[in-house]
Amino acid sequence: MAIKHQRALITGSNGFVGGWLIDYLQAKRYEVHGIDLQERSRYPSVAYHRIDLTDAAAIAAVVADLQSVTIIHLAGVSYLPDADLSPRRSIDGNIAGAMAVLDAVKVGAPAGRILLVGSAKEYSDSILSDGVTEVVPPQPTNFYGISKYAAELIGLQYFRQFGIDVRCTRSFNHTGPGQSPRFVCSEWARQVAAISLDRAEPFITVGDLNATIDFTDVRDVVKAYHLILEKGKPGEVYNVCSGSGVDLSWILGYLCDKAPMPIAVQYVDGKKREHKSNVKMIGSHRKLTGHTGWRPEIPLQRTLDELYEWWRGELGGGKKDEGGRINDEEKK
Repeated sequence: MAIKHQRALITGSNGFVGGWLIDYLQAKRYEVHGIDLQERSRYPSVAYHRIDLTDAAAIAAVVADLQSVTIIHLAGVSYLPDADLSPRRSIDGNIAGAMAVLDAVKVGAPAGRILLVGSAKEYSDSILSDGVTEVVPPQPTNFYGISKYAAELIGLQYFRQFGIDVRCTRSFNHTGPGQSPRFVCSEWARQVAAISLDRAEPFITVGDLNATIDFTDVRDVVKAYHLILEKGKPGEVYNVCSGSGVDLSWILGYLCDKAPMPIAVQYVDGKKREHKSNVKMIGSHRKLTGHTGWRPEIPLQRTLDELYEWWRGELGGGKKDEGGRINDEEKK
């Protein structure tokens, strides 16, 4: 069934995924509203509401005013080490924030539709497997995964007990132009871009590269989110993933090859993450594809190419559009 709600509310609208989602929904002729903590929106075309997610009353007022609205809940703690550093912050951001959105719909806009964006970190970090499906029982082993799984369970209970239209994702790794350098692909792309522009010495320090990761382009991810809301089913959980894995060492080599000079790679034990990660966990999007027809379309090579070019633009060596992204017409 097609979405009848042509108003969309994005929490965390100033973030990496939020910006791409705004572009996508506005191209679909949605009236897009955003909620975030900053004083103003990074995207002038959005009807912006500066609200802390813990302010349930303020969120309820916005949702009640919009009434029949589609909500994509992105806001919260998104960087795993931050959740480990402050478990209380991850609970406030990822659990209490989700509850504030759910309650706002339940009380003020019961015809609304909610997508709770979760994480593959809800699965166990001991999984060593291809084709992880949604029937694999979540067993999160870090505060980030725990908080995301708790929000999912609460959302599904709102669906069962109150009849609220809630759909959930367990989103695997995604990357693309505009991502924070706190995340691995963007960190390496930034460093290689700086080296290429003669702004850094030609060496990179890395930690353990012994991992095979499932990466999806952020533009495919936001398309999946829209299709889940348009064609997915209430009360269901969907993996959003590419269904294929790539070695971190390959990503590093691919990016380093873009520099006009050799780059020395130094392996440093101190750069290992404090939390345990899966050596290999590749998701299955069979359920998502079956319900919505979605499939990933953008190859990782193109994603990395454009992420690298975006960083060249940010560092002063490339052309950018008004939003700071690489001009799509130049990429074709």
